[in-house]
Amino acid sequence: MEFPRVGTHCTIDSCKQNDFLPFTCTHCSSIFCRNHFNPISHNCKETLDNIVSEPVKIQGFMCSQESCKSSSPVEINCIECKKHFCLAHRYHGCLEMSQNETAKKIKEWEKPKEQFKAAKSAVDAEIDENLKKAKRIEMANKVQLMRLKGRAVGAQGIPTVDRRYFLVYFPVAICKKEPAPVFTSVRWTIGKIIDSIAEILKIPNSNNLANTAKLRIFNHSTGEVLAEKMDLGLSDLFDNARLINGQSLIFEYSNENKVNPCLYK
Repeated sequence: MEFPRVGTHCTIDSCKQNDFLPFTCTHCSSIFCRNHFNPISHNCKETLDNIVSEPVKIQGFMCSQESCKSSSPVEINCIECKKHFCLAHRYHGCLEMSQNETAKKIKEWEKPKEQFKAAKSAVDAEIDENLKKAKRIEMANKVQLMRLKGRAVGAQGIPTVDRRYFLVYFPVAICKKEPAPVFTSVRWTIGKIIDSIAEILKIPNSNNLANTAKLRIFNHSTGEVLAEKMDLGLSDLFDNARLINGQSLIFEYSNENKVNPCLYK
């Protein structure tokens, strides 16, 4: 059985082939068989002709280097002088620095190194000086401790193993110039130590009265208060390295946390 209505005939007069899967030209919209669907095979009049019949001369870009005769189809301009150079002469010295500029740049690069070197030298010198100072202070405290042990006064009931020795500077108001060597117990609180030393050295103590300047202990080196809380144990100050045996201390009437250590010489 034949099916004359199935498929479509090719538009080409010499073909007229009945194709079950015909192609429609995207240019002329005509229907073609598989042998003539290509625009070239059916000489499509709607297809643009891009075939160059005569050669076209392409303008080249001549290299800006005087001795170079090369031309390039693409212009490559220098970002500095805006001139075109071929690949062989793309490094034509335009971006190169002069000797003075190079020396200036090197000097700028070396400047942070010199600053770092100077800063490091200053820090190293300060560290060395602090270490020497710390050693001198440590040695001075050892010498002072040996001297204090032979002259210090304190409560005789304190066991020798619990004794801690200090050189106490008197309050400015007492006008006593010479500091006194004392010892106290490492197991006592700051409040009890103040009461004990004040009693032994005959320093007036009104810490039990309100609205009066309190008798407090200050570091002789820094002038800072030794402890703000009277119930703080002396052992805590030694454990935290805030005190060492044989250290110099200041007794002063003050509600401030610091005094001028220069007044106690």
